[in-house]
Amino acid sequence: MDGSENLIFIVDDDLGYGRYVQARLTKNRFTNVHLYDDEKECLKDMKQLPAFLIVDYHLKKMSGLQLIQKAKSICPDFYSILLSGEYHNNPTSMMDERFLQYIDKYIIKGMDDMEELMDTLNENSSC
Repeated sequence: MDGSENLIFIVDDDLGYGRYVQARLTKNRFTNVHLYDDEKECLKDMKQLPAFLIVDYHLKKMSGLQLIQKAKSICPDFYSILLSGEYHNNPTSMMDERFLQYIDKYIIKGMDDMEELMDTLNENSSC
């Protein structure tokens, strides 16, 4: 599948990791990828109607779950991916059902995270 038309937003306060994810996506034909380290900037741009929102759990001003919830109130039709090590490290911190309902996919950072992310994007791409 060609993912070149899918707009993808990545939000991670670790710009090094965010750039790594962005580079991997670009290498795999996902060319319309925007990287944010500021949640508010991402929320401002949600009017661009991204197909995917990929967020880390720990951000600067809110959790990734809170960001997804706020983004869904602006643009409800994107596929949300929480890409984080948080659940693996502390499972009780993410068990709040109010927020978990907004996540379409949870991927644990680690050995196979990029492969799982690519599979998820390819399976859910509109092109």
